[in-house]
Amino acid sequence: MDKFPENIREVQRRAAAIPHRLDIDLSVALTNQPYDISGNMFYIFEAPDESSYVDVRVNDTRESAFRLRVQSGLLTPFKRLYVTTPAGQAGTITCIYGTEAPELLQVIDNRSAGIAGVGGLLDELRGDITPENWGEAAVGVAAVLLIAANASRKACWIHADIDNTGNIYLGFTNGVTTAAGGALWFAVLAPGDGWGVDDYRGDIYGIATVAAQLVGVGEW
Repeated sequence: MDKFPENIREVQRRAAAIPHRLDIDLSVALTNQPYDISGNMFYIFEAPDESSYVDVRVNDTRESAFRLRVQSGLLTPFKRLYVTTPAGQAGTITCIYGTEAPELLQVIDNRSAGIAGVGGLLDELRGDITPENWGEAAVGVAAVLLIAANASRKACWIHADIDNTGNIYLGFTNGVTTAAGGALWFAVLAPGDGWGVDDYRGDIYGIATVAAQLVGVGEW
Protein backbone atom coordinates (compact mmCIF):
# COMPACT_ATOMS: atom_id res chain seq x y z
CA MET A 1 0.00 0.00 0.00
CA ASP A 2 1.29 3.47 -0.92
CA LYS A 3 2.57 5.20 2.23
CA PHE A 4 3.52 8.43 0.47
CA PRO A 5 0.47 10.48 1.61
CA GLU A 6 1.04 9.30 5.16
CA ASN A 7 4.71 10.27 4.96
CA ILE A 8 3.84 13.71 3.62
CA ARG A 9 1.40 14.31 6.46
CA GLU A 10 4.10 13.27 8.91
CA VAL A 11 6.56 15.74 7.38
CA GLN A 12 3.95 18.49 7.54
CA ARG A 13 3.29 17.72 11.20
CA ARG A 14 6.91 17.75 12.35
CA ALA A 15 10.52 18.04 11.20
CA ALA A 16 10.93 14.41 10.21
CA ALA A 17 13.95 12.72 8.64
CA ILE A 18 15.95 15.89 8.04
CA PRO A 19 19.62 15.11 7.22
CA HIS A 20 22.28 16.99 9.16
CA ARG A 21 25.88 17.70 8.26
CA LEU A 22 29.00 17.15 10.36
CA ASP A 23 32.49 18.22 9.21
CA ILE A 24 35.49 16.52 10.83
CA ASP A 25 38.96 18.09 10.52
CA LEU A 26 41.39 15.25 9.79
CA SER A 27 44.47 17.39 10.49
CA VAL A 28 43.63 17.44 14.23
CA ALA A 29 44.51 14.08 15.77
CA LEU A 30 41.94 13.15 18.44
CA THR A 31 41.04 9.96 20.26
CA ASN A 32 37.41 9.14 21.06
CA GLN A 33 36.26 12.72 20.53
CA PRO A 34 32.60 12.78 21.66
CA TYR A 35 29.91 14.16 19.36
CA ASP A 36 26.58 14.65 21.11
CA ILE A 37 24.42 13.86 18.13
CA SER A 38 21.66 11.30 17.83
CA GLY A 39 20.02 9.41 15.01
CA ASN A 40 20.02 6.05 13.32
CA MET A 41 22.06 6.82 10.18
CA PHE A 42 25.67 8.05 9.90
CA TYR A 43 27.38 8.24 6.51
CA ILE A 44 30.70 9.59 5.16
CA PHE A 45 29.66 11.62 2.12
CA GLU A 46 32.90 13.38 1.14
CA ALA A 47 36.58 12.88 1.96
CA PRO A 48 39.93 14.18 0.60
CA ASP A 49 40.62 10.75 -0.95
CA GLU A 50 39.70 7.08 -0.72
CA SER A 51 42.34 6.33 1.95
CA SER A 52 41.18 8.98 4.46
CA TYR A 53 39.25 7.51 7.38
CA VAL A 54 37.89 7.91 10.89
CA ASP A 55 37.29 5.31 13.59
CA VAL A 56 33.79 5.53 15.08
CA ARG A 57 32.43 4.06 18.31
CA VAL A 58 28.69 4.10 18.93
CA ASN A 59 27.25 5.29 22.28
CA ASP A 60 30.19 4.16 24.45
CA THR A 61 34.00 4.15 24.24
CA ARG A 62 33.95 0.49 25.31
CA GLU A 63 32.20 -0.52 22.10
CA SER A 64 34.04 -1.74 19.01
CA ALA A 65 35.45 0.89 16.65
CA PHE A 66 34.34 0.87 13.02
CA ARG A 67 36.76 2.27 10.44
CA LEU A 68 34.75 4.37 8.00
CA ARG A 69 35.93 5.81 4.70
CA VAL A 70 34.13 7.77 2.01
CA GLN A 71 30.83 6.16 0.92
CA SER A 72 30.56 4.01 4.03
CA GLY A 73 28.44 4.40 7.13
CA LEU A 74 26.21 2.88 9.79
CA LEU A 75 22.48 2.25 10.13
CA THR A 76 22.03 1.87 13.88
CA PRO A 77 20.42 3.93 16.66
CA PHE A 78 22.90 6.17 18.46
CA LYS A 79 22.76 8.86 21.11
CA ARG A 80 26.44 9.83 20.92
CA LEU A 81 29.40 9.06 18.65
CA TYR A 82 33.05 8.83 19.64
CA VAL A 83 35.32 9.63 16.70
CA THR A 84 39.07 9.01 16.45
CA THR A 85 41.05 10.92 13.83
CA PRO A 86 44.52 9.32 13.58
CA ALA A 87 47.58 11.50 13.08
CA GLY A 88 49.09 11.98 9.63
CA GLN A 89 45.95 12.89 7.72
CA ALA A 90 44.80 16.19 6.23
CA GLY A 91 41.65 17.79 4.90
CA THR A 92 38.03 17.47 5.98
CA ILE A 93 35.60 14.57 6.04
CA THR A 94 31.96 15.56 5.52
CA CYS A 95 29.40 13.33 7.22
CA ILE A 96 25.63 13.12 7.00
CA TYR A 97 23.52 11.89 9.90
CA GLY A 98 19.81 11.73 10.62
CA THR A 99 16.89 9.78 11.98
CA GLU A 100 14.19 7.53 10.57
CA ALA A 101 16.43 5.87 8.03
CA PRO A 102 15.87 3.99 5.83
CA GLU A 103 12.07 4.44 5.95
CA LEU A 104 12.05 8.22 5.46
CA LEU A 105 15.71 9.11 4.96
CA GLN A 106 18.09 7.57 2.44
CA VAL A 107 21.35 8.78 0.93
CA ILE A 108 21.51 8.73 -2.87
CA ASP A 109 25.14 8.35 -3.85
CA ASN A 110 25.76 6.79 -7.26
CA ARG A 111 29.49 6.98 -6.96
CA SER A 112 31.58 3.94 -6.06
CA ALA A 113 34.97 3.56 -4.44
CA GLY A 114 36.35 2.49 -7.84
CA ILE A 115 34.92 5.53 -9.61
CA ALA A 116 36.25 7.79 -6.88
CA GLY A 117 39.76 6.61 -7.73
CA VAL A 118 39.52 7.52 -11.42
CA GLY A 119 41.10 10.89 -10.70
CA GLY A 120 44.28 9.19 -9.55
CA LEU A 121 44.32 6.97 -12.63
CA LEU A 122 43.87 10.01 -14.85
CA ASP A 123 46.76 11.79 -13.14
CA GLU A 124 48.93 8.73 -13.68
CA LEU A 125 48.05 8.51 -17.38
CA ARG A 126 48.53 12.21 -18.06
CA GLY A 127 51.77 12.52 -16.08
CA ASP A 128 53.11 15.62 -14.35
CA ILE A 129 53.31 19.14 -15.75
CA THR A 130 56.77 19.65 -14.25
CA PRO A 131 59.54 17.05 -13.77
CA GLU A 132 60.41 15.61 -10.37
CA ASN A 133 64.11 15.51 -11.19
CA TRP A 134 66.36 15.72 -14.24
CA GLY A 135 69.98 16.33 -15.19
CA GLU A 136 73.34 14.71 -15.84
CA ALA A 137 74.97 12.10 -13.63
CA ALA A 138 78.46 10.61 -13.65
CA VAL A 139 78.91 6.85 -13.50
CA GLY A 140 82.17 5.10 -12.72
CA VAL A 141 83.41 1.65 -11.85
CA ALA A 142 81.71 1.80 -8.43
CA ALA A 143 77.92 1.65 -8.17
CA VAL A 144 76.15 5.00 -7.83
CA LEU A 145 72.52 5.86 -7.12
CA LEU A 146 71.07 7.36 -10.31
CA ILE A 147 67.43 7.74 -9.19
CA ALA A 148 66.34 7.53 -5.57
CA ALA A 149 63.06 5.90 -4.56
CA ASN A 150 60.17 8.32 -5.05
CA ALA A 151 56.55 7.49 -4.21
CA SER A 152 55.36 10.33 -6.49
CA ARG A 153 57.20 9.06 -9.58
CA LYS A 154 55.06 8.29 -12.61
CA ALA A 155 57.90 7.46 -15.02
CA CYS A 156 61.65 7.87 -15.51
CA TRP A 157 64.29 7.69 -18.23
CA ILE A 158 68.05 7.09 -18.19
CA HIS A 159 70.09 7.76 -21.33
CA ALA A 160 73.78 7.06 -21.88
CA ASP A 161 75.83 9.87 -23.38
CA ILE A 162 76.67 9.12 -27.02
CA ASP A 163 80.29 10.10 -26.31
CA ASN A 164 80.77 7.45 -23.62
CA THR A 165 83.53 4.91 -24.17
CA GLY A 166 82.09 2.12 -22.02
CA ASN A 167 78.83 0.44 -21.15
CA ILE A 168 76.64 1.26 -18.15
CA TYR A 169 74.82 -1.48 -16.25
CA LEU A 170 71.65 -0.74 -14.29
CA GLY A 171 70.47 -2.47 -11.13
CA PHE A 172 68.02 -2.07 -8.27
CA THR A 173 70.65 -2.04 -5.50
CA ASN A 174 74.25 -0.97 -5.03
CA GLY A 175 75.13 -4.62 -5.58
CA VAL A 176 74.89 -4.10 -9.36
CA THR A 177 77.95 -5.51 -11.12
CA THR A 178 79.43 -5.85 -14.58
CA ALA A 179 81.53 -8.94 -13.92
CA ALA A 180 81.11 -11.81 -16.38
CA GLY A 181 79.30 -14.86 -15.08
CA GLY A 182 76.73 -14.17 -12.40
CA ALA A 183 76.73 -10.39 -12.89
CA LEU A 184 73.84 -8.63 -11.16
CA TRP A 185 72.05 -6.16 -13.47
CA PHE A 186 68.78 -5.78 -15.42
CA ALA A 187 69.71 -3.48 -18.33
CA VAL A 188 72.88 -2.39 -20.09
CA LEU A 189 73.30 0.92 -21.90
CA ALA A 190 75.82 1.19 -24.69
CA PRO A 191 76.74 4.75 -25.75
CA GLY A 192 73.58 6.46 -26.99
CA ASP A 193 71.20 3.85 -25.51
CA GLY A 194 68.29 4.69 -23.21
CA TRP A 195 66.04 2.88 -20.75
CA GLY A 196 62.84 3.92 -18.99
CA VAL A 197 59.95 2.59 -16.90
CA ASP A 198 56.48 3.83 -15.92
CA ASP A 199 55.52 1.36 -13.19
CA TYR A 200 58.48 1.25 -10.77
CA ARG A 201 59.17 3.82 -8.02
CA GLY A 202 62.21 2.38 -6.25
CA ASP A 203 65.98 2.98 -6.39
CA ILE A 204 67.93 2.61 -9.63
CA TYR A 205 71.72 2.25 -9.52
CA GLY A 206 74.34 2.32 -12.26
CA ILE A 207 77.89 1.08 -12.71
CA ALA A 208 80.18 1.49 -15.75
CA THR A 209 82.80 -0.69 -17.35
CA VAL A 210 85.20 2.27 -17.43
CA ALA A 211 85.47 5.42 -15.33
CA ALA A 212 83.91 8.84 -15.99
CA GLN A 213 80.84 7.88 -18.05
CA LEU A 214 77.80 10.13 -18.23
CA VAL A 215 74.05 9.56 -18.29
CA GLY A 216 71.09 11.87 -18.56
CA VAL A 217 68.41 11.20 -15.92
CA GLY A 218 64.78 12.30 -16.04
CA GLU A 219 62.00 11.60 -13.56
CA TRP A 220 58.41 12.82 -13.60
